[in-house]
Parts: sequence; structure tokens; C-alpha cells
Amino acid sequence: MRAIDAMPRNRPVAATRGVARIAAVGLLLLSGAGVPVSADPDVALGLGGYLTRLKGGDGELPVAEFVTGEAAGRAAPTNQWYSSVMFQRWSQPLHAHPMTYRASEQGFEVGLPSKRFADVDGSLELSYPHVPAIVVAPAGFTPKDARLSKFSDWLAQVSMAAGPEEALTATVLHGSPFSYYEISKGDVRFRLAARDAVVADPTQAGQDPRVAAVTIAGKTYAIFAPTGASWEWTQPTELVLRLPAESRYFSVAGLPDATESTLRDFHAVAYAFPTDTRVEWAYDEASSKVRSAYRVETVAKEGEERGTFMGLYPHHWSSVVSDHPSKYGYDSVRGRIRLVPGNSFTTERTYRGFVPVWPALEDPANKESVGSLLVGDLAKAPQLFGKMGRGTYWVGKGLGATAQLMSVAEAEGKTKMSDELLEQLKSRMESWFSGERSTYFAHDSTLGTFVGVPQEYGSIKAMNDHHFHYGYWVMGAAHVALRDPEWASQEKWGGMVGKIISDIATDERGRRDFPFLRNFDVYEGHSWASGDANFDAGNNQESSSEAVNAWAGLVLWGEATGDRRLRDLGVYLLTTEAASVNQYWFDLDRQVLAPEYGKPFASMVFGGKYAYNTWWTQEPRQIFGINMLPITTASTYLGADPKYVSSLVAALPAAVKAYNARGLDDGTPKDVWQDVIASYAALGDPEAGAAMWNRKGSVEAGHTRSHTAYWLASLKEMGTPDFTVTADTPLYAVFKDEKGVRTYLAYNARDAAIKVKFSTGTTLDVPPKSLVRTR
Repeated sequence: MRAIDAMPRNRPVAATRGVARIAAVGLLLLSGAGVPVSADPDVALGLGGYLTRLKGGDGELPVAEFVTGEAAGRAAPTNQWYSSVMFQRWSQPLHAHPMTYRASEQGFEVGLPSKRFADVDGSLELSYPHVPAIVVAPAGFTPKDARLSKFSDWLAQVSMAAGPEEALTATVLHGSPFSYYEISKGDVRFRLAARDAVVADPTQAGQDPRVAAVTIAGKTYAIFAPTGASWEWTQPTELVLRLPAESRYFSVAGLPDATESTLRDFHAVAYAFPTDTRVEWAYDEASSKVRSAYRVETVAKEGEERGTFMGLYPHHWSSVVSDHPSKYGYDSVRGRIRLVPGNSFTTERTYRGFVPVWPALEDPANKESVGSLLVGDLAKAPQLFGKMGRGTYWVGKGLGATAQLMSVAEAEGKTKMSDELLEQLKSRMESWFSGERSTYFAHDSTLGTFVGVPQEYGSIKAMNDHHFHYGYWVMGAAHVALRDPEWASQEKWGGMVGKIISDIATDERGRRDFPFLRNFDVYEGHSWASGDANFDAGNNQESSSEAVNAWAGLVLWGEATGDRRLRDLGVYLLTTEAASVNQYWFDLDRQVLAPEYGKPFASMVFGGKYAYNTWWTQEPRQIFGINMLPITTASTYLGADPKYVSSLVAALPAAVKAYNARGLDDGTPKDVWQDVIASYAALGDPEAGAAMWNRKGSVEAGHTRSHTAYWLASLKEMGTPDFTVTADTPLYAVFKDEKGVRTYLAYNARDAAIKVKFSTGTTLDVPPKSLVRTR
């Protein structure tokens, strides 16, 4: 691979991160290479192989016991907002937005949540907790449990049954104020938490016998029944619905207000029951645009109306293609959700691109500085795999750091160094991929997953964090594939990489071996980390930047191996997640974080809350940095708003001072993750970022001094990312310095030369396997 100058001159065990994710110092564990074992892999794949079961003592996967119907024949959709339904008799709250639900022993709970703020010993969180306003329950039988019976892209159906002929099913979905129900026999009992007012009483003469509406704790709810239904108030807060034999359905909605016109509008679409939800994406290389088309399929239970309401989150309505007038909306933990009539909408976003490597430094002093650091980092490179743990996360971090170090050495013309690092990358992955060591991968066909042994942070026991772990592996493998395509072939090691990718990014629905996009929530536009979602606040994701790192790895692997379908999937995931991260974690346009929260970002995002904290510490540098690392050439999305970057960095000293004033100490260095913070700061102000970094200071475990020095020097020379310019190839980047001079970069992973055209009119002829730079 060549760089050519053509210039005129990335928790408790059921939680993300586990009990403690130790920072850059502390516990040292065994190296991650694994020792040979006598067992051979059960399934050979190229030169590698994997087991079809975990060996004794290597952990146990969770059992998705509570599934039925269509869901029982598919891979378990772990890591989704509704995943808790599968793993326990009664679910945790399901944060569907704007509504919340919970399948409980009392029935199916419905709520329209309100905002709460809490400050517990400096750990701040803003929540919209589930509080049941209505409990929907069968009057004629008692369900024995709740089971996931059907699911699609953002829809979940829960069956609460007492036997084969006695079941209540509830269908819920993201963005809808409605929940939809069918019951096999008997009456339906609605238990109300309170009864502030009766807005529509179907038991009264002159009222529509199909509609009941009540106000509970200041929120109005409506129940829509079919023609022929009858009602009875059995208690002041208990309403019984009797359904006709031929129409065993009804819907419940949380209303934005209690007006008659609103009730009428909601009634008009109340019988359009959703049967499927689907997103289709398309990446147009020529325009560098990503289109996402969202559609809900419905069936008319009564009448002919099949239209519904779709709730657009902020990241939707900021990029929606055509105007969708909205009369109604809801405040939510994700900001304002705008309700629009219809069954579909389309968004369009610009793919901002990245290149796998940056060019050689131009300043002689910078080159000398980085060159001297490379010597030391090369000698210490094997230690990147033994600092913190020997499972897929910490070994993955080592792979990522090695790949970035290799890229720096290569850019600086240190061929012998880069070749040595390339061999280290290969041998480390091959030792796992062989299936013949104590560290190995196994495919479980019951749950539908590919897991690495040993587990870390509940990656087996709770199916946590697979995209974080495997993202590093895919990124490392992609860097190998760019330099050694034969290594990445199916005949050698590409098949094993493909299994890892399939675990987190299968784009086919309905498969038995892997679920559709395991970690990614296509409607919220970001990933979830907890496999079983066993939290009252719903699922969660802390390190959004590690999710982005995974999707960038897909783009690179797809380009390097010629898999355009996978590459396009990576572009969609990367573009969408980056947009949602900037919306919900960093809140760049100030549409989400409540004023009383008082922090410029959310370090943790849950289904029903966001928080300023981590799973393992309240130390501010790590709270800030967990949504920045790993720093790679794909991290430029973090610089979408340079002023925000600088303001966020400026807030850190005060946060550290407040932490110290409370007498807290987690045992990490006082400058912990200083390299990550400085690298992030340089995306807003390269000079300021460089000035912050102490080359003799602490080093985050997934980084090296050489890479940080090279990153900072490169941005000083090129400037900050310029997202006003696009190109007609996936691997491109543009920077602009303080004088307004742009640096254009394009990388060609293909076997034939390409001509790249930028939206400014600049063109680059890029030879195969090469990076070209021009100004």
C-alpha cells in the first residue's frame, strides 16, 4: 500500500462494561494468545475453525426461554429494546417512545412517562421512567408468563397465555402512541392507576360505544374497541370491556391532549393494526448520500383505513426528505417526537467518509518526533495484548492499537516496522481463529450467536457488548485485508472474520443462525449494548464511539474484500449511528438534553434515561472519554461542530475540580486518558489539542504514544475535518486549515485505478491500494 503526494505543495454483569472497566492502569492479566489444547474445532472454515458448543467452565449463554410462535423459529433478537421479554417470566419496562410498557403478573402495563431528574452523589441522570397508568388484563384467565411471539425491525409482539386457547397478545412499536391487542376468549379488564377525569364514557347514552378515554395523573389515554363491544365500570378505577365473538381486538393510545378533535383523529386510525415494520437503506456513491426508507404495514381490523401515526424522533425530522406536517407531538427522553400521519417516511443523510490511513507528515520535526516514538512502541507492541484482560474486548483493543500503530509506521515509510506489526496482527487473530487453543470462538445455534472465549463484561452470560468487542477485530482484520488480500480470502481467514461480522451485522431477516442487525436499533438509529436488557430503564449504550468503530470496520472490510453489499451496510450503520450519537449523546443542536441536567453531553443513554456517569467510575476524564475512544481515522465525525468540541473540552477542568473536591479517587493517574482527550480536542482546535498532550503522560490501553503524536501533528498540518465537501467514493476525507486551505484525501482499496471527484470539482487519480493527497 502506498501513500502518494500529488500536491502543488471508534457493569454489573448484565450491564455494559461489567462491574468495573479498569482504566489505563491497575490489574494485569495473562496475555491473550491462549495456550494450545488438544481439541480440534467442530467446524473447519478456511484455515480456521470454531466449536459448536462452549467447553465446560467457559461460561453459559442465557436461555431465551420465553419465546413462542414465529419468534421461536428465529435467532433470538438480543440487544434490542424489547429483549428482556425473552429472558424472564415477566419483562422489564419496554421504552417504545413516546409510550412505555411492561408485561407483568398483573397484566400488560401501559404508561406515558414524564420527566424526572436525579443527582445521586454527583451521578446525574434525567429519566422518563415507566409508571403504569393502565394495566390491561384478561378477565377470564390468568397468564402464566409473557413471551415474545413476533418481531420485526421496530415492532415487538408479546403473548401472555394461560394455555393454547387462552392468550392476550400485545403489539408495540417505536414511535407509536398506540398499542394493539387481540384476546382469544373472555372479557378484558382495564385497571387504572387513578381517574382524574372521564373524557369519553362509552357506558353513557349518546356516547360512542367504541371509545373510552380517561385522564390519569394529567395524561389522557383512550381505548378503542370494535363495533358491537360493551363496557362496564366495575369499580371507579376498573373498566371491563366485552368484545363480540367475531371481533376480539382493541387498541390503547396515549393522547397528546384531551380535546375532542384529537380523540377523533386517533379513533380514525385506531383499527389499522401493524403487521410488519421495515427499513430499507441505499448508499449512492456518486452523491455520497444515504437514504433510509421506513415503512409500517398494517391491516384494517374495522373499516378500510390502513393509515397510522408514526412518531419521528429528532434524528428523523432533521433529515426527512419531504415535508410531513405534524399536528401532534410528545416530549420524551429523546427530545420532541413529532407525530405524522401515514405509513412511511424517508430520511437522507450525507456520508462524510474517512480513509483508512492518513499521509506522511510533512514537517521534519514532527516526523522525527513520531519516528523516535515508533521505536519504543514497536518494542512494546506485544504488551498491547496483555495489559488488561485476555478476552475478546481487551484482545480486540490490542488489535485496534496495533493496526493504528502499523498505519503510522507505514505512513512514515518505516516498512520493516509496519511489516512486523502486520505479522503480529495476523498471528494474534489466527491463534483465536484456529479453534485449537484455550481462546476460541463458538457458534451456538440455539440462541443464534458467535461468541469468543473467555468472556468479558458478560459477553457470553448476558450477550453484552458484541459490537464493541468485535468492532476492534473487524477493524484489525480490515487493515490486514488492505495489505494482504489473500489472508482475507475464504480459503484462509476471511470466513472466520465473516462469522464475527454476521454476529453483529447480519442484514437478512428471519435467519436461524444470527438475528437481523443484533445490536442496532434501526428506528432509534443507534446501537444497544446489553444483550438481555435487564434494566428498569431499558437497554443502554455507553461507548457510542466503539459502536461507530465497528461500523467503520465494516466499510473497510467490505471495500478491501470487494463486498459492496457489506460495505453499503457499513456506510448506512456508520452514517446513522454517527448522526444519532451527535443527536442523543452530544446534543449538538440542543434538542434533547434538558436544562436541569446541566451537562453538555450524555455519557450513557438508556431506553428511559440518560446519565453523566460510567459503569465503573465517576472520574470525569473517563466519563468524557468513553464516547471518544478509540481514536482512529474514522473518528472525524466527532468534529462535526468544532466549537462544540472546544466547549466540551473547556468544561473538563471544572468537572475534574468538582470530582477532586468530593474526595473521590478511583486509583487511576491524574492525567488518565489524557491522550484521548487531547486527540478529541484537536478536532476542534489542532493547536490546542497538541498543547494539551504530554508525550510522557499516561496512555489509554488501546492507544500508543506514536499514534497520538501522529494524529495531533497531522491535524496541525491539515486542519479540522471539512464536512461541506463530499466525494464519489467511500474512502475519502477533507480537511481545512485556519487559512482556508483544503487537504483532499482519497484511498483506493481496489485492484484497478480510480478517478475520484470531490463536490468542489477537485479530482484525484488514485492507483490501486493507494492513498492520494492533494491541496
